[in-house]
Order: sequence, then C-alpha cells, then structure tokens
Amino acid sequence: MATVVDPEPTKVNAQVRATGSNTSSSSSSSSSSSSGGVATTYKFLDYRTASTQDGQDQMPSLLKDIVGGITTRKALAGTTGPEYRSLPTVLLYDDCGLELYDRITYTPEYYPAASEIDILETKIQEIVAEIPNDSDVIELGCGSLRKTKILLDALNKQRTGVTYYAIDVMPQPLHDSMEGLSPQMSNVSFVALCGTYEEVMSHFKKSSRRKTIVWLGSSMGNCTYESATEMLSGIVDSVMNKQDSIMIGMDLQKEPSIIMDAYHDAQGVTAAFELNALSHASNIVAAYAQAKQEDLVAPETRARSNGGTPKPFIDINKFEYFGEYDEVTGRHNAFLEARENMLLQWPESIRTQVKEVCGNSYNIVLKRGERIYIESSHKYGPNDAKKLADATGLTYAIGWLDSRKYYSLNLFRKP
Repeated sequence: MATVVDPEPTKVNAQVRATGSNTSSSSSSSSSSSSGGVATTYKFLDYRTASTQDGQDQMPSLLKDIVGGITTRKALAGTTGPEYRSLPTVLLYDDCGLELYDRITYTPEYYPAASEIDILETKIQEIVAEIPNDSDVIELGCGSLRKTKILLDALNKQRTGVTYYAIDVMPQPLHDSMEGLSPQMSNVSFVALCGTYEEVMSHFKKSSRRKTIVWLGSSMGNCTYESATEMLSGIVDSVMNKQDSIMIGMDLQKEPSIIMDAYHDAQGVTAAFELNALSHASNIVAAYAQAKQEDLVAPETRARSNGGTPKPFIDINKFEYFGEYDEVTGRHNAFLEARENMLLQWPESIRTQVKEVCGNSYNIVLKRGERIYIESSHKYGPNDAKKLADATGLTYAIGWLDSRKYYSLNLFRKP
C-alpha cells in the first residue's frame, strides 16, 4: 500500500481498520494487513466532533436550522415568490437516505448517473492523464463509490503513490464503501473523512502534495450559483495550491420532460428519498427532546418511568412528494406537500430552546397543499463552466460530454 501523507488533525477521532476483521485502532498512523499481497486497510477520521461542539446546553446546529426553516417562509433564490417553509437539504443524507439515493442512480429515468458513467468509461484515459503520480484524489460526497471505482481502477493500474480521500457525512456508509473497495487496490491508499465539506477540508490546508478534487453526481447543482461560487472560492483559496485541479460534474439544460422523468421515477424511489428527510428531521427533534427531558427529570423518577414512544414531530404519512422544473431559473425544485391540515407541536422539553432560535415556541399550522422546500437541482448552460472558472479564480482546462450530450465533466485548474 502506498504511504498515506496527511497533516495530523486536531481533536479528530482516528481509526485504522483492517477489512475482513473486527479489529480497529485509535492510532492516527496508517497500518496495513494483506492477503496475497493486496492491502486491506484504510484510515478513518471523524471530523464531526471536531467542529460541532455546540456546548452541553445549546441546541445542535442542524436542529437550529430545522427550527429556523420550518418556522419562517422565504422565496426561493432568484425568485420574488411564492414563499415557502424549508428544511436543510443535508437531512436527505442519513443512512436510509444514502441507501435510497444509491437506488435512484439505478432507475432507468435517472440519466445523470448513467451519463457520468458513460464519460468515465469512454474518457478514462484522458482523465487519468490529468492526475499525476504521488498525488491526492479527494472526493466530495463519495456515496457508494460505484462511479469512482472506474477512476480508481485506472489509477491503480497506471499510477503510483496515489492516496484517495473519501468524504461523506455518515460514518457507516463510509465504512461500507471503504471495506468493499480498498482490498481491491494495491497501488492506491484509502482514507475516509467523515463530516461536512466545511468540517473536513481543513485536513488539507497544510498539504503540499498535488491534489485533484472530485465532485461528481452534479452535487454542485444542489447549491445556488452564489453558494457554489462561494464554496469553490473558499476551497481554491484555502486548500488548493498552484496546478491543483478540481473535476466537477454538471448536469446540462435539456428537454424539460427528460428532467422531470429523472426526478419522478416510476418506482417511487425519488419520492421515498425526499420524504425520508421528514423522518430524519423528526428523529432529530425527538432525540434532543428526550435528552432535555432526561435533564429535567430526577434520576429516581427516570428509573421508575416505563418509557413509551413519543408522538413524532412530523408524521411522514401526511405528506407527499412534489417536484417541478422551472425553465426560467433552469432548476428542478423538490417539495414536501401536506396532504391534510395538521398541527406540528414542539415537545414541551425544548420549547424554551425553540423560542431562543425563532422568537416564539408556537405550534405550527400547516394547511393541506402547503409545500415545504427541501432541495433544488440546477441545470447548466454551455458557457456556465467557464463563467464558474472566472468567478472562482480557476482556469477551465478541459470538459468531457457523454454520448447523448446530457451531462458534462469539467476539469478546472488553479493557475
């Protein structure tokens, strides 16, 4: 296995796992075991605890975002109305959501995944030519590594000294992906970084190795143009050195019916994926309410309690998925629509904290047909990649299209 070169993080939980065994180490150094000469370990660094210490009595930041979004109405970016309540897009990506998203990529209607695979399979030699030996490949939001495996297979055969960093927000899917793929690669080292992009990217600030950052899946399309350029500019300024590269998947504008079909598959997997965000939000509210309740109840009283299942904050069965494509802004917007009139009631134990966030702790009245905004997927025009380069201090190096010209994979370089 190639040597892992990485600056040591502070206050980060580190593990080295040997695949095929139940042993792990809290050491922050790399180790390996092998079978038939194939390395079978990877390094796991959990950044979630490094930058999310909100204080024992403070509401977690994600729950604050839930409270703020569900209690206020705002127009979508780039529009003047109507106004919607919202939930953080990150709620889509718990363990269940990641599994559902992986299933979406196999549905026949979801062309972005098939298009990206088409590019990676047909243009792989050109792509690998842009990645040098003894360098780092850093993937933002790695998922199941189904597409990335194509790239890593080629790097394993044609490059030496490459370290692959997989970034994602949930630990178990990261472990599953690493354990499934790392034993197959003898010339690529594997490091899993658990956390949001903002939490994790500090890992690379002191690294002088050449870097290729990979952002597949048109994930950038979930951001507004302003937030995407802000995020990329931050990466360019704080992480990338001269001649470092970033490769970004961009879904292109096309016939609206093709886009609508992609987000309304016949099997209903996309609907289940979007609705799962409500379950995730409800679970976060319930967990915090339970913790605060235990703080308020004397231990001897708690011991006598027979527990019981609290009423969920949000009943997923009272909602349905709704999506629409806005040709003016060039994006698909996803909503969670109330199927009936309902009342969302904050648990008593967290009403004080809710009031601190939004100014009141009133119950929330939702009327039948009211929509809660959850995410957007932007589609890009032919000149948008070069505009993005100009706005972020990058140079546009090369772009690849799939056979149907539905999708582009674009390489940018820091001059």
